Amino acid sequence: MNTVKNKKKILLICGISQTVITFRLGLIKILQEKGFEVAVIALDDDYKDAIINYGIEFYNVNSKNRSLNPFGMRKLLMNYRSIIKQIQPDIVFTFMLKPNIFGVRAAKKEGVKRIFSMVEGAGDVFINNSFKWRIIRFVVCRMYKKSFNEVQNIFFLNQDDRSEFVARKVVKDEKTIIVSGIGVDIEHFAQKPIKNNNTFLMIARMLTTKGVLEYCNAARIVKQYKKDVTFDYIGAEGTLKISDIQEFIDDGTVNYIGTTKDVRPYLEDCAVFVLPSYREGMPMSIMEAESVGRAVITTDANGCRDTVLDGYNGKIVQKGDVEGLANAMIWCLDNPDEIVKMGQNSRRFAEDKFEQGKINQQILEGIE
Repeated sequence: MNTVKNKKKILLICGISQTVITFRLGLIKILQEKGFEVAVIALDDDYKDAIINYGIEFYNVNSKNRSLNPFGMRKLLMNYRSIIKQIQPDIVFTFMLKPNIFGVRAAKKEGVKRIFSMVEGAGDVFINNSFKWRIIRFVVCRMYKKSFNEVQNIFFLNQDDRSEFVARKVVKDEKTIIVSGIGVDIEHFAQKPIKNNNTFLMIARMLTTKGVLEYCNAARIVKQYKKDVTFDYIGAEGTLKISDIQEFIDDGTVNYIGTTKDVRPYLEDCAVFVLPSYREGMPMSIMEAESVGRAVITTDANGCRDTVLDGYNGKIVQKGDVEGLANAMIWCLDNPDEIVKMGQNSRRFAEDKFEQGKINQQILEGIE
C-alpha cells in the first residue's frame, strides 16, 4: 500500500522551553496553518506538556542556558545531532546564542539544506567590556561566523545589531533580514484605559544590564518629589539578587511583585512602563506595554530606541543616567493628560509596527 508523502517538517531550536510559549507560538501557529509539521528542541522540559498540547513535537537537551563549559557544549552539539538525525527536518530555524551556534552546526552535519537563524539581541557578550568579556566576545564572534556561513538567512530585530555583526564580519549583509521584533498579539494585549496616573512599572529579569538599579535609584529620587507614587517591579533573579534591591523594597521605594505568568493585569494597572536597559534586540515587554496603551520611558540604546518616538509615545533617556530617568518620571507625573495621549499613540505604534501577524508573515516569506 502506498503511503502519502509526509508534510514538510520544520524544526525550531530554541532556548528555554518557556520561550516557545511566550515568544514562538504565533509563528508556530502560522507555520502549522501553512501545512508544516513543527518540532521544537529546548534546553529544558519545564513547559513540555503545554507545548505538546499545541500539536508540536517536543525534544529537550538538558543544557544549562548560560553555561560556557566546553565539555557541556560538545555534549550539546552531539545531542542536537542525535535529535536532528532522528526527525530529519526539511528546515531548521534557530534562536538565541547556543542554538545559533551549535544547532546550526548540528543541522549542517546532519545534511539539512535549509537553515535559518534569528539574532534577538547581542546580550552580555556585546554589552560588557572587561578583558574577560572581550575574550568571550572574540570567541563567540568566531563561532557565530563559522555557523552563519551555513545559514540561508539571518533575521535581526534592529538595524544596530545587524550593522555591528556585518562590521565585525560575522555575517554577510546580503544574508540579513530585519523584522520589527518577534511581534505582539494586539488582541491578547488589548488596549485598556489608565486607572492610576501615579503608577510606574518595570518588567525585566534582575540583571544589571537591564537597568534595574537605575530604576530603583530613580524611583527613590521621585519619591522625594512626590510620595504618592507606586513603582512596581516584576522580574526573576539573575546577576542581581533580591538582596541587591532589598533596601528599596524595605523603605517602600519599590514594590517587588516577583514573577508572573500573565503580565497583563500589571500593565493595565500602570500609567507608564519603564525599561532603562543597556541593550536589547527588540524588547517584548515594551511592545506588550505599548499594545495595552501605555507611555514608555526607555534608553537611547540598541533595540530600545526603536520602540519609542521621543515625545510621541514616551521618553528616551541616556542609559545609566539615573537623574535623567527620574526627571522623565517626574515629567510624566506633572503631565497626566500628555501621558494619556502618549498611551494612545503607543497603541497605534504597536498596531502599525509590532503586530504579530505582520511580522510572522515577513518571517514566513524569508524562509519560504
